[in-house]
Amino acid sequence: MAEKEGEAEKVKVEAPAPPVISDQEKDWAQGALTDFNRASYASCLQLLTKLEAARPQDTKVAHNKAIAEYYKSDLKKTDQFRKNMNLVCSQAHVNIEDLDALEDVEHCVIYYNQAVLLYHLKQYSTALKIMQKIFSFIEPMEESLAHCVCLLLIELQLCMYQPDKTLALIAYIENQFVVSTESVISSEKDMKPLEKEHKEKKPVVGDAATDTFRLKLLQYRARCYLMTHALKACKREIKNLITTGGPTLTSVLLKGNLEYQRGNYRKAIKVLNSIPQSSLSFKDTGESPPVLYYNNMGCIHHYMSKPHLACYYLQRALQENEAAMRSLPRADAGEPYSGRPLFTLGSNKRYELMYNLGVSLLHAGRPIQAFDCLTEAVQVFHMNPRLWLRLAECCVMAHKADNESDFNIHARRKDLVQGVVGAGSHRKIILTPQLSKDTKYSCEGQSFAIPVATVEFASLCLRNALLLLPDCQPEEAAPDTADVTAPGSHYVYAAPSNPLGAHEAASLKCSVLAMSAYVALCLGDYIVALDHAQMLLVQPTLSGVHRMLGHLYAAEALVLLDKISDAIEHLNPEHVKELTQMFPPNEKDADREKADIGTEQHKPLRTWFPNSLPTARAVMQYNLAVAFAIRGELDKAGETLKQVWMSKSPGCDIPIHVIMLALYIELQLGIEPRPASLETDELPQTRQTLRRILLGNSTNSSWFFNYNKEFYF
Repeated sequence: MAEKEGEAEKVKVEAPAPPVISDQEKDWAQGALTDFNRASYASCLQLLTKLEAARPQDTKVAHNKAIAEYYKSDLKKTDQFRKNMNLVCSQAHVNIEDLDALEDVEHCVIYYNQAVLLYHLKQYSTALKIMQKIFSFIEPMEESLAHCVCLLLIELQLCMYQPDKTLALIAYIENQFVVSTESVISSEKDMKPLEKEHKEKKPVVGDAATDTFRLKLLQYRARCYLMTHALKACKREIKNLITTGGPTLTSVLLKGNLEYQRGNYRKAIKVLNSIPQSSLSFKDTGESPPVLYYNNMGCIHHYMSKPHLACYYLQRALQENEAAMRSLPRADAGEPYSGRPLFTLGSNKRYELMYNLGVSLLHAGRPIQAFDCLTEAVQVFHMNPRLWLRLAECCVMAHKADNESDFNIHARRKDLVQGVVGAGSHRKIILTPQLSKDTKYSCEGQSFAIPVATVEFASLCLRNALLLLPDCQPEEAAPDTADVTAPGSHYVYAAPSNPLGAHEAASLKCSVLAMSAYVALCLGDYIVALDHAQMLLVQPTLSGVHRMLGHLYAAEALVLLDKISDAIEHLNPEHVKELTQMFPPNEKDADREKADIGTEQHKPLRTWFPNSLPTARAVMQYNLAVAFAIRGELDKAGETLKQVWMSKSPGCDIPIHVIMLALYIELQLGIEPRPASLETDELPQTRQTLRRILLGNSTNSSWFFNYNKEFYF
């Protein structure tokens, strides 16, 4: 949302490198600089051509001529500019790929311009390495270039989701360029944790600081606080930003994002509707205000539990994005980066919008369309574990939309009877052998790796999600680390949304493990299902729903592995004590959320079923009755089932499977005497029937348990 930083460095000819320079050459150099600053690039090039003829070995002149030619083309001939810069590097004996070779501060401008190109081409990691090397020369560097280096380095760190490092860098820059030494912290070591409030500092304007530079630092600090959910500190920074610079597109979007994260959705809509009109177009800035507006409106309506309206806004954003991209001229085959301005090269928001649209479609109950959107987004954001979970959820939802219909006994009674034969006294009722209608799991003979909304592909997605999540538990994560790409980092990469904190990542891992157990049961891989369920149950902090799912899936896997006694231990109704869907935060996070975030943020976006504690315990008792019946203890199974039926009330729903199990028990107990063959020949088949009909698919997997903002806003 913030304005893109970094343009090619302006002409640096006022201090030529060679020691001997004539007065005529000084006049040419000064005139070239004046013309460049006035955007008179043709006159500037004429003077630089004369200067180049007089000083053919001066790399600064060659460099400045390449810059002037690039600006004369309105920053459109990017491929030619890259070739010219390579020639300048050869003339200066500079290997742009060898950062260790950078020892002269005079060469920093060449490396800086290379980083600018990489930034606009979205090669953030390579650009960041260059800028970190350049930043080591910040003290002897010329003032204007130092400002550009600082801003580009901050922007790249935010693009790489390193908010902690960025805040430390901003404090250092303020100490050097903006704020007096008495009002800032002297070093990164003395900085307080992000959870503590950032103390307000009064900037002291120095000779090296400009109003634009200070406004940029305010914007970046606000973005850092939004990324780390430090909303009280962010509110103060945005207030200072608007007071100092007035309501601009950037400041309004930052304020709207703040209200969005606080859960004040109606206020966020009001803020977005106050976006000031700008005379600058997409071709001038590389940003399309309609795309930003419709995307953000879609995000807000999604969290207002209006996924269909969110889909409408996001589709409008996609249309505006396509229109903006069509307005740009097409690049030539030989020069892919030429033909349009540099700042528009990385302005396509299609993949971010497809990610948002996919999640909204999933919540709207359209898993196949959501799957198509998310498979396109995962091509770019394949390191996001939550995106892989969303893909798996699309597959599961296409396989079994929900389990609430199983508890509507009046609507499902007809499903118990498959047919009727005969008439009169010879009339026979044929009971259904299968209550669950989802018998087809996938397309047979198709590779798991082919992206199709099947349960098999869901298992692949879930494996990817587990691989991308850290192994350490929340209390083991180091709070002072900031690099999201490093092992054991405090944050987990989740682009295009904000990075996940340690506790958010732990909550996400619980959801992945729960769904992995469910998918393994669907695929008949009971050992793997048991392993995932047991891993889920040993997580240090579980929500009530995840604990229930862990016991249910472990019990089902054990039953299918003929370990009935072990399964019965998991089916104790006392295991279900509460049905919270939220991952309990630590005390520090709870205090911050209480102070900063509204209650609407914690409202579940999708209700989970069973939604009451009596219903959840009835499900556990029903499965316990199934286990007793499989073990042959029909009397005990009947008594347990009787308790389930007696618990039926307006606040307690029971599944249709209860009636099927009751019919089975009555039929079995009604056979007197029982044939001896029942225990030898028919019992194994009977057990298999119970496993398939009564226990399987009685509860669906976990749904959307991560309530931090996952949308790109």
